Amino acid sequence: MNSFIRRDLAIIPANGDTRMVIACDSCGAIGKKSGDMFNLSPRYAAKFTLRVALTEIFCSGAKPLAITNGVSCEMHPTGEQTIQGIQEELKNADLESISIIGSTEENFTTSMTALSITAIGLAKKSELKFNHASKGDKLILFSTPQVGNEVDLESTGFYSEIRQLLRLNQVREIVPIGSKGVAYEANMLAILNNMEFKPFDTEIDLLKSAGPATCLLILCAESSVDQIMSIYPKSTIIGEL
Repeated sequence: MNSFIRRDLAIIPANGDTRMVIACDSCGAIGKKSGDMFNLSPRYAAKFTLRVALTEIFCSGAKPLAITNGVSCEMHPTGEQTIQGIQEELKNADLESISIIGSTEENFTTSMTALSITAIGLAKKSELKFNHASKGDKLILFSTPQVGNEVDLESTGFYSEIRQLLRLNQVREIVPIGSKGVAYEANMLAILNNMEFKPFDTEIDLLKSAGPATCLLILCAESSVDQIMSIYPKSTIIGEL
């Protein structure tokens, strides 16, 4: 079985040319318990933890089929609020009929909130958005890195924009930015294509954490830059390969 890892994704052959794509994210010490470090409803923690995993699946070109959630806390109230957040995010992504399975901790009382979510999707090999870059390809950033209190709790993600980007042949790859920052992901794209990332002079902090996928990095042909930036006006060309 020729499975492989692409950034934060596991790609596993299924039937024929179908590929299973798996992404996950975790969240700890964010909640309403005495040991939590960031005071926030588990509803929001679940919403954004799922967003990270779902966005990875969407950006790959795969279609999400199922998610799992592991809540290392009791069902009432933490698990219930977690499920609420998951359902809200699935609605944002137009995935309200997706399969969900989960588990909670009922044997021991916990003092810190912890959650993990895995998203599973399927795609034909030809649908995966892992295309080879060419010299001079540009890197466009949708939005800017946000973390902690900067994050808009009522935001709905980039699902619509990703669906539009996936239809463009000159988009090589789409990468959600997380805690490692924009520069890390840009350099990883360069390495995967045996090239070098050349950053442009912008006001964006490329080293800052982007929290729960608060921005997207798009690798594309130079000829498609204007079309891509029209999809999301708050875009910035941050460099090239």
